[in-house]
Amino acid sequence: MSGRTISDKIIDAHTVEGADEVHRLVRVDAVLGHDATIALLADEFDVRGLEIWDPDRVILTNDHFSPPSTVERADISNRFLRFARTRKITNLLVDRGICHQLLVEHPLCVPGALIVGADSHTVMGGGLGACATGMGSTDVLFTLATGTTWLRVPPTIRVVFEGTLPDDCSGRDIVLELLRRFGESGARYRSLELVDESTGRICQDDRFAIANMAVEIGAKFGVFRPDEVTVEYCRRRDGVTPAGLVESDMDAAYERTVRMDLTGLTPRVAKPWSPANVVALKDLERVELSVAFLGSCSSARLSDLAAAAEVLRGKRVHPDVRFVVIPASMPQFQEALRAGHIATLMDAGAIINHPSCGPCGGIDKGVLGADDVCVSTSNRNFRGRMGHWDSRTYLASARSVARAATLGYLGGEE
Repeated sequence: MSGRTISDKIIDAHTVEGADEVHRLVRVDAVLGHDATIALLADEFDVRGLEIWDPDRVILTNDHFSPPSTVERADISNRFLRFARTRKITNLLVDRGICHQLLVEHPLCVPGALIVGADSHTVMGGGLGACATGMGSTDVLFTLATGTTWLRVPPTIRVVFEGTLPDDCSGRDIVLELLRRFGESGARYRSLELVDESTGRICQDDRFAIANMAVEIGAKFGVFRPDEVTVEYCRRRDGVTPAGLVESDMDAAYERTVRMDLTGLTPRVAKPWSPANVVALKDLERVELSVAFLGSCSSARLSDLAAAAEVLRGKRVHPDVRFVVIPASMPQFQEALRAGHIATLMDAGAIINHPSCGPCGGIDKGVLGADDVCVSTSNRNFRGRMGHWDSRTYLASARSVARAATLGYLGGEE
């Protein structure tokens, strides 16, 4: 047998049944869920008389409807909360932010963990060297009841980052460039093993942004090789050094290896209506904007809010643009408040909203109308995703979004 990749080793370590390379029954370390998806399985759970296999290993958050904007959504939220409270879920995080951000802020998400979530962007846990993936509500129901799930072992594509990331770029630009190269299905049911060999290292916030959008490339997992950046993040978060960092074998079998030199990277933007419809921002024709959005689980962490504040300091949001800012979680919001970033954004004319999904999924707090053109840090710009079918959304980094919010347009300025 050839050497094992990181995801191979994590799956091997969690295998309960099935030793072949096709299907495995695996135990999970944690299950993640939010109001919109968990509410779908609550009644079925009751009908079948099921019990949670381990309430201490379940993380549930109400992030889609926080707070609810309609009576229907209030009822969904209440059904979700009853489900969680009745089953005494230890990690019920009410009105604390987006579930994927709260996952990586939680000590259950550690290098080498295997995590299942009821949402596709659970893959963001890979930013810490975990194998994390999203599944449908029926699969999650099975996992909540048994602590196990079935997996098909994915082939691995190795992506190596080299060179030096320019100051005007971030993890968002890196992952948009990967989407340009791979396309939406270029890593379909693959594990992306992300190896940081860059000068100075990619910061942890940027790693989360990259892992988060691995699913946009079709990946089952987007796993960063854990290193000193991972260790330092976990040490600060948990007060202890993470144990058992998983690394691939020297002779690991990869489907292919892709190398990306960050040195020449410039800000990227994804045009409607695909996150893979990516061009260099400097090559984009001028697009007049009506909305700018800094939020979603893909962004809106402290470094993103800091970058936006740096751009906006001493400036004003363009009078024709509504600039909506939604921090990814309450801890990120609080840190940004203490650092003065929120005051800077508000002084410039930004609208600050409660941590939640908001307009990213066309839910609330800034959804788009038919005539709106938006530049966003969210992870998807499919037609109708953020609101009206005729609206248009461009994806970019926090820095690019903030700059466009002051100009009133995107592209065409260089």
